[in-house]
Amino acid sequence: GGSDPKLNMRLAAAIRQAKQADMPKENIERAIKRATSKEYTNAEQVVYEGLGPHGTALMIECLTDNKNRTVTALRSKFRRMGGSMTPVGYMFDRKGRIWFTGGSTADSTDAMMENAIDADAEDIADLGDGKIEVICEFCSLQAITKQLSDAHNYTVELMEGTFVPNTTVALSDEQAADLNAAIEDMERLDDVIKVHCNSA
Repeated sequence: GGSDPKLNMRLAAAIRQAKQADMPKENIERAIKRATSKEYTNAEQVVYEGLGPHGTALMIECLTDNKNRTVTALRSKFRRMGGSMTPVGYMFDRKGRIWFTGGSTADSTDAMMENAIDADAEDIADLGDGKIEVICEFCSLQAITKQLSDAHNYTVELMEGTFVPNTTVALSDEQAADLNAAIEDMERLDDVIKVHCNSA
């Protein structure tokens, strides 16, 4: 829905997330242009699965207008990292993730956490600097976000669907470096939005 962040809640959240991750400005602008260009009018959001380095499971979120091109590129990346495209979705649960702060309220961290639990949060964590993370059922993401921002006047900094591993793989520092390099390489593909993995 359009390239004005005020009109596109998901796009605005994606921009905020990219800035928090120190993504270069040109990458953010390229992603916006791609997501709103006529070429991507028929683009679909698709999730691909596979095994990565050292037995890790990967869930790859993509935005593509040509699945054949995307699959071919991903297969090449998996081959390069010694992995393969194969079903691994059973190793993850689809969840919602929210980061929020007290905004203009004077609520304590404890009060914010209690309100998040009352709003149906499954898991909560104090991220420090007055920021709280909520993990929730994916289907409840919009409703909980709305309750936190509207009913409690909190500032929502991040709202996204995510994949939370239900089984993890422990890696050595060297193996973790291999995995990070492989994920960074995969995320350079134009069609790839985000890669989730189950490393501990």
